[in-house]
Amino acid sequence: MRLRTDDRSHLLRALAAAIVLSTVPLLDFYAANMAELTSPSRVLRYAAATLAVAAIVATSLALLLRRIALWRILLATGLMVFVFFAYDVDLIHRELQSHLGEWAPAAWIAAAIGTGVLALSLLRKPAVVTICLVVSLAFSAPSLARIATILTREHHAQALTATGSEPAARFRISPNIYWIVLDGYPRLDVLKDEFAFDNSDFIRSLATVDFVVLGKSRSNFPATVNSISSTLNSDYTVTGEGDALKPFPIEQMEALVRGKSRTVSRLASAGYTYVHFENGYDYLTECAPDVPKCVRGNLGLDELDIAILSNTPIIDLVLRYQQQAPFAWGGVSDLTSKLEAIRSTPSPFFLYAHVLAPHPPIRFTATCGFRAADPDLQRWTPSARPAFIDQLRCTNSQALTLLQKIVRDDASALIILQSDHGTAFRGQFGKPPTDWSDADLHERFGALDAMRLPRQCRAAAADDLTLVDTFPLVFSCLADSTFERHSPRFFVTPYDDTADFGRAVEYPSERVR
Repeated sequence: MRLRTDDRSHLLRALAAAIVLSTVPLLDFYAANMAELTSPSRVLRYAAATLAVAAIVATSLALLLRRIALWRILLATGLMVFVFFAYDVDLIHRELQSHLGEWAPAAWIAAAIGTGVLALSLLRKPAVVTICLVVSLAFSAPSLARIATILTREHHAQALTATGSEPAARFRISPNIYWIVLDGYPRLDVLKDEFAFDNSDFIRSLATVDFVVLGKSRSNFPATVNSISSTLNSDYTVTGEGDALKPFPIEQMEALVRGKSRTVSRLASAGYTYVHFENGYDYLTECAPDVPKCVRGNLGLDELDIAILSNTPIIDLVLRYQQQAPFAWGGVSDLTSKLEAIRSTPSPFFLYAHVLAPHPPIRFTATCGFRAADPDLQRWTPSARPAFIDQLRCTNSQALTLLQKIVRDDASALIILQSDHGTAFRGQFGKPPTDWSDADLHERFGALDAMRLPRQCRAAAADDLTLVDTFPLVFSCLADSTFERHSPRFFVTPYDDTADFGRAVEYPSERVR
């Protein structure tokens, strides 16, 4: 039997509406996060999987409900998937959790199915096909516009960060360089002041493998992307002054983090191979597509998986019925397990390894056993301070094992063990940047900074260096040249989910202890 032209038209429009309704949540996700994503490939894979599941559902319904027009089944399926992905809408999720607790995921799955049943009952007139298609396209229009805007900004950012051809750097020595960032690791005195925890044993253990620990080191920024990009670029990633002060566009900072920085360019000109380690921290520190060598650690669920699945009841079901900790990524042991792959790189190489620990979520015990973890990277809950210290103890033991192994196998290695910033248990990011107290600044800016430098360079590692001086110090050491440090500056840069995003507030250096 051949379809009439108008039937075929209804079917095609219903199919288009179903595809848009099924994928618009992922389009929204990509539009909101594309600045942090190296490419759309993983989101596209989720979209393909979603469409495959929707196709199976629609086919099954068509076989079971042969008397119902296929266009009605397609629309009902698209609406079911759309509702399924709306689980993380704040009001919906809060009310479901408040009233139904652990039954919330099942209730929302039932609501999605109920939406499909209701659609099959009510959508009977072919005219609704056009209405549904128009409405679904209207839902997708803002995200498409945002994507177009960001693509334009990215093109501009790439022009700004293009490193070009650097003149060949001349170094007196060329050891392998390991830059290991432990996210959110506080300085010794901050741990004592804020947590009543004495971390002296770990600091002393670093001395046994020839590290110099900078006891007054400070981050220059309180957020990862700002801190890492400024460290890699050996300069402050801000423009303007006073009320016009603002951070670099996030696309520009992302490019710096992913290898398009002065540090990587200068080392490459001296014959170094850049090695980027990713271990499920987040899509910010994924390997760039053109990175010379990418080494991947734990390949379990990472922040991108969590962020997408959190839009559905799946995430709560995973948390409830997990047999192992699915979010136990981001441990130092992930890096240790990949040292052989890293060391297979011809010398000299420069490794950038960003490890999430000890940053929340709190997923490790003091002995590195796994905890059931809520996969929220912003959950600096004051009551979790003791658990954070447990996670830090685990980080200490794994870090010492890692460092001992590196030194044993690569005796001349230049190793930098740093944090990008401190903790935020005082609720700093719930306050306007101008309202941070001295104690807020002390907790967030007091960062671990330990360096294993050639002996002739150690005197230049002043106790109060800030992170922006890391690679100027390294380069002066390698080239046997004079080290000129920056005048220390400190900026609070609000996150992108706050009203103050896009601003930078500078605090006088005397306030940042």
